[in-house]
Amino acid sequence: MSIRKWALIGVAAALAAALQAPAPGATVAEDSWGPVHRFERNPAGQSLTVDGRDVTTVAWGSQRGWPEPVKVARRTARGRWQAPVTLGAGYDPVVAADAAGNVVAAWRRDRGGFTTGVWVSRKPAGHGWTTPVRISRDKAVPGYPDGESIYGAGNLDVAVRSGGAALVTWEWGDPERGVPYRVQAVYRPAGRAWSEVTTLSQGAGGARATIAPNGRAWVAYGRHPATGPTRVMVRSRPAAGPWGAAERIGSGSLGAVEATGRGDVVAVFARGGRVRTAVRHRTTGAWDAPTPVTPASVRARRWSVSLNAAGAAAVGYLVGQHRVDVVRRRSGGRWTEPRTLADTSLRLSGTVATINRAGDAFVGWDNSYGIWGRYRAAGEGWRPATAAQEDTGQVDVLEATQAALTPSGRVVLLWDQEARPLRARVLRTS
Repeated sequence: MSIRKWALIGVAAALAAALQAPAPGATVAEDSWGPVHRFERNPAGQSLTVDGRDVTTVAWGSQRGWPEPVKVARRTARGRWQAPVTLGAGYDPVVAADAAGNVVAAWRRDRGGFTTGVWVSRKPAGHGWTTPVRISRDKAVPGYPDGESIYGAGNLDVAVRSGGAALVTWEWGDPERGVPYRVQAVYRPAGRAWSEVTTLSQGAGGARATIAPNGRAWVAYGRHPATGPTRVMVRSRPAAGPWGAAERIGSGSLGAVEATGRGDVVAVFARGGRVRTAVRHRTTGAWDAPTPVTPASVRARRWSVSLNAAGAAAVGYLVGQHRVDVVRRRSGGRWTEPRTLADTSLRLSGTVATINRAGDAFVGWDNSYGIWGRYRAAGEGWRPATAAQEDTGQVDVLEATQAALTPSGRVVLLWDQEARPLRARVLRTS
């Protein structure tokens, strides 16, 4: 890897430029990052979730052992990391949890002679992990896996709702073999068995899942027509019943979808560098026309979004090479004006946003080496920037960064970096 031209940039100076000074005499809450917790090196995918009891679950694909296993480690509400548990063979895990503490993990797994499949394990609140089961409909393909192509399931997403209802969706196919991607889903209503696989759309991908309080499952995805922009589509089904017809709600790249406690459904997507939202109102059953939430004069270069069950949202995005802005959606549906969180001398690479049900929010940003962020408690202003990992001139590139907020307002950051262990760190907020 080439040596960075700007390896000697002073991080302290960059942080000073990023901070917005509080008003004279104002009392500023102090946040501090706890110790770094290390998992294994070179994870084959990783995921992070928190439940309603402040318990964190981290899952990753391990490269220790054969067949290579999926492992999970949990951090208790008191801040203690427990020993990892092996779920089964596979990689690229995704985990989700509900307010009661039910957790579901889904991952990909290769079997000789078959397309890549999807396996799941559940952890009901107060109990251990269940024996993994395969929920995908795999196709026999002699000679696969071949070590080169990817044929079968990928890009998984999981949703869990109180009571243990679970929804898993993924894209399936291999365009190089003449099999266009299609979106598939399997639903498990609370207390019931997993349904059969349903193909929701062909020529589609990037699916996101959510479950409404009444048990209705929702999947949003991008459908790719032969010409024109990607269409953002949604389909839903009740707890007992078939999937309904597809509805188009906009165009662009899908970021997230969330069914709120009031029964509305909120989707956030972007097209042409401008972030938009569409809302389905429970009272009318109709979707609003997409509404831009970032300024027309600004092109969001990289963006991330987090939605909570109350309908609030935080969208962090990069403007140009050096600036980080944020817009928020309040629970009542109103979006705030953009706020600049940092304007640094660093060339920034990405953002990560998270929000909890109370409305506490965190937006982080990185330059592919260091990670910084700002926290905002509900009803307060954005606090000064903090460094979760300073840029010390190393050359190992960040490969993935995720964040989650516990109900008590703790930020859990998970990041994977070349040649280093998968790591997690918690921002202690006051």
